[in-house]
Amino acid sequence: MKLSLGTSLAILAVTLSACDSVPPVALPNIRPKPLPQPPAPRVDNSRLPTGEAVQQANALLQRGNRRGAAKAYFNAAQQYDSPDRERLILQAAELATLIPDRDLTQIYLSALGQRLNPLNMARYRYIQGQLALLDASHKEALRLLPKKVNGLPDGLQQKIMNARMRAAQTSGDRVALATELVIQESRLKKSYQVKLNHERIWNQLNLLSEARLGEVRSSSPHPIMRGWLDLNYLKRISSNDSQQLNRNLKRWQRNFPRHPGNERARKMIRHTSVTPYRADKPAPIKPTPVKPVPVPTPQPVKPVQPVTKPKPVMGGATPPLPASVKQVAAILPLTGSLSAVGKSLLSGIKKAQRDHASDIKIKVYDSNSGDIKTIYGNAINKGNVDFVIGPFSKVKIAQLSRTASLPVNTLALNYMGKVKAPTGLYQFGLLPEDETTQVAQQLLAQGHRKVAIVVPDSSWGRRIRDSFGNAYTHAGGKAVITINYANNGNQYTEISKALAKKKSKIDAIFLAASPSQARAIHPLLHDGVLKSVPVYATSHIFTGLINQYKNVGLEGITYTEIPWIIEVNKKGLPQDSKYPRLRALGMDALMVVKGMPKIKGGSALNGRTGRIQVKQDGTLHRRLKWAKFNGGLPILLP
Repeated sequence: MKLSLGTSLAILAVTLSACDSVPPVALPNIRPKPLPQPPAPRVDNSRLPTGEAVQQANALLQRGNRRGAAKAYFNAAQQYDSPDRERLILQAAELATLIPDRDLTQIYLSALGQRLNPLNMARYRYIQGQLALLDASHKEALRLLPKKVNGLPDGLQQKIMNARMRAAQTSGDRVALATELVIQESRLKKSYQVKLNHERIWNQLNLLSEARLGEVRSSSPHPIMRGWLDLNYLKRISSNDSQQLNRNLKRWQRNFPRHPGNERARKMIRHTSVTPYRADKPAPIKPTPVKPVPVPTPQPVKPVQPVTKPKPVMGGATPPLPASVKQVAAILPLTGSLSAVGKSLLSGIKKAQRDHASDIKIKVYDSNSGDIKTIYGNAINKGNVDFVIGPFSKVKIAQLSRTASLPVNTLALNYMGKVKAPTGLYQFGLLPEDETTQVAQQLLAQGHRKVAIVVPDSSWGRRIRDSFGNAYTHAGGKAVITINYANNGNQYTEISKALAKKKSKIDAIFLAASPSQARAIHPLLHDGVLKSVPVYATSHIFTGLINQYKNVGLEGITYTEIPWIIEVNKKGLPQDSKYPRLRALGMDALMVVKGMPKIKGGSALNGRTGRIQVKQDGTLHRRLKWAKFNGGLPILLP
């Protein structure tokens, strides 16, 4: 029997609500028949069927033509029987969600058969969850996406879990996010990952109001989540009464003896010590002796000791670079609006110390705790400091630089521009001009002599435009068209229209954008008439934090990237910093300080932020790696 589009979708929706990767289920309005047990899954059960038609679809997908690939998979499906037929249809529907084209997705799904095996049902639910996410229906996405993924292929498990986490994170519901963190904890293999997960769960619960916490603690269906809720609630209601808190915690431990929060509960128990009672004994009265009147005796005159003057903050000759660095003063913004930046930098410095420079002692100072000259003076006069790292603020660097020389070699973590730096000051940071120059050189090396420049209409955008344009045109390239776009999603379509008119005259596109701007603009270029024109960019299009599905909009962009981001992504390590590139800068800062004599002598340092060299004016510059987004992930290019 044939079903209409509406009937098919209704049938599948009913089936979906009752199924969570269970054995095949008979759909409503269809006479159920007993089904034989499915055979044991093959090793390659997650792979697509083989065949010439499927290979052609694969080739279209590899070239980035998702719409064409989806159509090819759907057409190929007609040549196969179940379950391969449904597998290919679901592949086409999944690609349609990534375009995204909701109507096309529903058309493909309506062609599914009346029964789906457990693997295909899981894929179907995954696609339904993606559709809900496109509509920002986060709770509906969490309902649709399978909770149990054991037995599914690894790739499908990962996609489902990523989608569930994305739905929880963007829902704004802290209980939903904490619950998802609890559900996915079993997939964590490293002890530090589990510990970090516990901190995330606890932090989410701490942000709940006491009323909300009391409301959800009794309704949570997940026993582990219920234990976390109870523990947080008990801590709140008895935080001012140590004895009551201890009684509540011990009762909680009896109720949840194997709960992962037991370590936290043990640390929360307050141990009090009581001083034993001792009777006061009156002290015996002693007669006061009569002291003789002292006769003054002449004292020898002590020689006057010379006063050691502190090192001057301004002026004076800068000492030569130390052969070995033993003591470093780090002056970073640890409070105020730049505190997150300072903490990321300090985290990188400490990591480099642990990994490669355990013999170097580091004393840390907050650059926002007072006048920078006073802070700098205190830092260099407390101990025998060989090098100073910081400050980060351009204003504070400029304040220190109103002199001919500095009393200690100093590595500032930013650049002052065209202002002449004093002797002893080195400037190092994530300079955008290093990247724009590299992109310009790469475009010309690839034979792209005519480009379109697309930059935001802002001071940063104009800076990038001028830097890239100068480097590109001075080396023989030509900018055919320059577009300065407003930060307005309604105007992004105008970019592709303007570039489409110049398509025959341009070899490539240089795109300067923030991550959110790039994710919105690039799909308009990639899926239109400009899809054959390569797009190049700097690292500013990517936050450095891996989110595979969020970054699908960056698919196909070739861009400059620091080695640390590539390394972390390749090894699957978590980014434990809000600003991973600044953390990498902190790592390199300590290694630059340690190896400055060699670097200044002409050697290059292969650092976490790139290949680092120093110029005669004391500025350090980087050459980055090349990467390209594939499947929402940055992949290292040769």
